[in-house]
Amino acid sequence: MKKILVTLALVVMLQSLFIGAASAAYLQKSDKTISINTGLNLKTPLNTGSLTFKLQEAVHDTLTSSTGLEIDHYYLWVELDGQQVIGVDPIRAMY
Repeated sequence: MKKILVTLALVVMLQSLFIGAASAAYLQKSDKTISINTGLNLKTPLNTGSLTFKLQEAVHDTLTSSTGLEIDHYYLWVELDGQQVIGVDPIRAMY
């Protein structure tokens, strides 16, 4: 019985550590946008901004599910004539 209680207590403590570490997320309010207006009204055939965002979010989800840790992140968006053409998750130094 003592072994079961010790094991259960250890599982609860480890779970609380992982839950605390996984509370980070995508910080949309921290996004930055760089807008370039050419006056030519250029349009890309694909929604590349959305594609790059989804790809990088999938990487974050994979890392979170495999390690249990999630890092706060935001995106730098590049707009060309009002259309998002790329979203980049910049590297942030961890202090």
